[in-house]
Amino acid sequence: MKKRPQQERSQQMVSTLIEATAKCISKYGLDAVTTPKIAEMAGVSVGSLYQYYDDKQALIEALIEQNTHHVIKEFQEFVIQIEAENLDEIVRKSIQYGFNLLGQSDRLFLEIAKNWHRLPVQKMVNIWQGYFLDFGRLFFAKHYQSHAIQNLHIKFYIIVNSTLFTMMQFMSSNNPLISQDEVVNELTDMIVSYLQQNRS
Repeated sequence: MKKRPQQERSQQMVSTLIEATAKCISKYGLDAVTTPKIAEMAGVSVGSLYQYYDDKQALIEALIEQNTHHVIKEFQEFVIQIEAENLDEIVRKSIQYGFNLLGQSDRLFLEIAKNWHRLPVQKMVNIWQGYFLDFGRLFFAKHYQSHAIQNLHIKFYIIVNSTLFTMMQFMSSNNPLISQDEVVNELTDMIVSYLQQNRS
């Protein structure tokens, strides 16, 4: 972002531009989106847009980051409701919730999933890694006797990346070779088995 929004008016402009970016992707598809279309959707001039963002890529990155924080907030509220000490149950319900949450999205998420490999998603992945590592530390500290996990930060790095990639691949496929339930079951088994390796 070129210009940091300090005043309420500037903050509103940033929100409007990000929202317009999401609407444009949903309406036109990722490749057909341009900064003039985003500006038109936002009801502002292209010059005003360029005061805040260099190009379409910067707007998409801002959109992905904002959506990531929003999804994590919703996920946190969901996790609080899970009253279980069973690791398998927590992992399974979390993955199912993730699929349900993503499945409620319109074309926006589908476009992001299909173009995952060429979008600026590293910041999003880093945010997820940080969140799940914090969550994991709290959970395993609370249940240390039954779940004493070694190298938690390494394992969560592997888990977050492999799970996000698998879910993106599945959601973006027109004819997936396996069902969503099978993906949930296999990811759950993989994650739980991996976490329980070399327990102290």
